[in-house]
Amino acid sequence: MTRANDSGQAMIEFALAAMIFFLLVLGTMDFGNLFYHELTLQNAVRQAGRYAITGQCAGGVGSCSMSRTLSIEQVLEATSNGMINSSNLANDVTIACTNQGGGCPTQAGGPGDTVTITVTYPYHLVTAPIAKFFSSGIYTMTLSASFTNEPFPPSQS
Repeated sequence: MTRANDSGQAMIEFALAAMIFFLLVLGTMDFGNLFYHELTLQNAVRQAGRYAITGQCAGGVGSCSMSRTLSIEQVLEATSNGMINSSNLANDVTIACTNQGGGCPTQAGGPGDTVTITVTYPYHLVTAPIAKFFSSGIYTMTLSASFTNEPFPPSQS
C-alpha cells in the first residue's frame, strides 16, 4: 500500500543515484583520456630520443636542411598525435645536453654525450567535480627520457 506523500520518492532516489553513477562514468573516461595523453607523450619522448642518439638530422644524404635539435623536435611533434605542436613546443619541450666527452656542441650533444628530452604538458580535466581537486582544473604531467648518443662523426652534431 502506498501513501500519498511517497509519490516522488523514487524520482529523488533516482536523481541521487544517477549523479553518483554519472560522476563515476565521466571520471573514468576523464582519467582514461589522461592516461592516453600520458602514454602518447611518453612514446613521443622515447621516439625522439631514439632519433637523437643516432646523430641524424633531417635532410638529404650527407646534408642537413635543419639542425639536429629541430630534427628531434620534428620527430617529437610527429609522434605526439598533435599534443606537441609549434604553438606549445617552445614552452613545453626542453632538450638538454650533459657533456660526457662529446663537448655538447649543441642541445642535442655530440658523440657520447647524454641528451635529456623533457616534455611538460598541461592536461585539462573535463569532469568538473574531479577538476576541483587540481589547481585550475589542470593536471601538469612531466615526462622525460635520457639517452647517451652513439658514436657518430662530429660533423653531424
